[in-house]
Amino acid sequence: MDLSSNFASDFKIIMNNRQKNAIYSLVLILAVATVWFLRNRVFNENEESKVAYIYINGEAQGTTYNITYLDSASRNFKSAVDSLLLEFDKSLSTYRKGSEILTFNENDSFYFKLPYFQPVLQASQAVYEASHGAFDPTVYPLMQAWNFKQEKPTIPDSARIDSIKNYIGFDKITFNEKVVKKKMNKVRLDFNAIAQGYSIDVVFNFLVSEGIENMMIELGGELRAKGVNANGDLWAIGIDNPKPEASDVKRIAIISVDDKAMSTSGNYRNYFTYEGVRYGHTIDPRTGYPVQRDIISATVVAPTCMEADAWSTTFMVTGLEEAKEILKTLPNVSAFFIYEDGSGEMKTFTSDNLSSNIIL
Repeated sequence: MDLSSNFASDFKIIMNNRQKNAIYSLVLILAVATVWFLRNRVFNENEESKVAYIYINGEAQGTTYNITYLDSASRNFKSAVDSLLLEFDKSLSTYRKGSEILTFNENDSFYFKLPYFQPVLQASQAVYEASHGAFDPTVYPLMQAWNFKQEKPTIPDSARIDSIKNYIGFDKITFNEKVVKKKMNKVRLDFNAIAQGYSIDVVFNFLVSEGIENMMIELGGELRAKGVNANGDLWAIGIDNPKPEASDVKRIAIISVDDKAMSTSGNYRNYFTYEGVRYGHTIDPRTGYPVQRDIISATVVAPTCMEADAWSTTFMVTGLEEAKEILKTLPNVSAFFIYEDGSGEMKTFTSDNLSSNIIL
């Protein structure tokens, strides 16, 4: 027997086994390290996503705004948003001296300088026509006549209302991409029922241009949302109970918003009583008088906040039955109404295309 050859063979087997064990150990170590790395990477990414949501707020248009958004670069857009809203007011604010809309109101025509006037005219015309005049930005002279800003509104007589109605009507102006003109000298515009929503769209479009995909923008109670919140869920918005004194329920509903805008209008806090009749601070442009319809809160979800803002105001004017008929013609608009029936009992109505977004 050749002992030297047997020893060499055994030694070779031992060394091969050791090499294999070393390789197996190395593979195991690499596998564990890979799992550890991936687990910690996912953990860190989750932690980053939690802290990367940025919150900014401020004041604008006589109210406040709140914006939450996800940005991996942790950029703060507050200064840019404030500048954008200030520029917006220079165009459409009826409270800012020298604004484009006030300049138009005091003249026969106006050539657009900023990019906001013409788009809101175009959107207003669409809602005016679809609502059969229930939404009408030329209502401004009637708002001035009733003067809801006072503690006790002015009660104009029927002769004055009839006189003012002669120059109420969106068909009494004409516009194109460059200029807006009056057909009657006394025509005045007020975009307070649509401009605030439009300003949210302007900020939204700015943030989208900066690469933001997950955000929620709220201004004066109106909002537009995209993507998901910090928990990875759709943004959910609560609808207040307009009669909290009647029950312990603070929220009538919670609505999830999936890349849409939402606006709520209501007369349950803004109203006055005259000769035993209760009137809301919403004027029907078709009659010239304030209304208090069966709808006491109108929430509208639409592709843009400009649309949601305009339609939530419009449905306060039309009332429930007319609103239902109009909604049939608006496939991209959905609504949640709180209304009073004939006996004064509070009830709700949800359009079919919104029912799946009601989570309470």
